[in-house]
Amino acid sequence: MSGCEEQLLTRAEVLEDVGELVQALDPGAETSYDAGSKEERHPGTGYRSDGECLEAVSQAGDDVHDRLREVQQLQEVIVTAMDAAQAALDAAYAMPVKDECDGCHGAKEAAIMAALSRIRMCETAAEILDPLMERLRTALARLRQAPEDLGEVYQLVYEFIRKGGKLPVYARWIEGGC
Repeated sequence: MSGCEEQLLTRAEVLEDVGELVQALDPGAETSYDAGSKEERHPGTGYRSDGECLEAVSQAGDDVHDRLREVQQLQEVIVTAMDAAQAALDAAYAMPVKDECDGCHGAKEAAIMAALSRIRMCETAAEILDPLMERLRTALARLRQAPEDLGEVYQLVYEFIRKGGKLPVYARWIEGGC
């Protein structure tokens, strides 16, 4: 059965790698954010329009939501595997041994060690998934906030124009948070 727990742990490690989610928002992005200096920012980089940016944000939100669902499903499987491993440990501790050993002591010890190994793998997978779940929830909340934040940026510009303000020629459009 330890093969099952090893597969669960491997799947947890794969789900933990969120690099492709970052790449969905910016194909050239690193997995950590750095806005860079003014000299490093160039016209024509980023998204061609706010609509394109919002489409990418929406797709990233869908991707994060899918990943979140996968993590939740894996957590449920890990709970089941942990219960099975605990039952195996209980059974191993209950194995009878004889005063005149015919290999029973070694078999009991091996069964206990195997069950403990399965439990450790389940615990390790859970230790990966719990913080990942929180990070994904936070990312999803921030992605869902992006359209509203972008709207707030435009609201100030529209108010300025309605009051008679003029934008410079190079600011025919204002790029918000994307």
